[in-house]
Amino acid sequence: MPKYIAKQSLGHFRPGQEITGLEAKQLQALLASGAIEEYQESSEPNADGSATELASLTAEIAELKANEEILIAGKDKSDAEVVELKAKVEGLEKSLATSEAALKKATAEAKKATTADK
Repeated sequence: MPKYIAKQSLGHFRPGQEITGLEAKQLQALLASGAIEEYQESSEPNADGSATELASLTAEIAELKANEEILIAGKDKSDAEVVELKAKVEGLEKSLATSEAALKKATAEAKKATTADK
């Protein structure tokens, strides 16, 4: 015979308590109203839930490893961009130095030309 568990207070039965001593008609009426439910045996071999927790943790580890791979790929891409940007900065600094030297030379030549004309 199936066991029934109270979902709410019913007479002297409290929630979670097994319902005993009622007729089939009474049990069916209480089932229909949702006041009781049929007791289901746990299909899990470990009553403490360690197998479920282990499966959950294993899934979480797999997710973390996937995220780690994504982060590593992003870091590698960022490192490559940094190297590329440093090369561009060096090129711009050389170009600026060349431009400054050319400007100084042109300024010096212009001063010479103006002093020679006087």
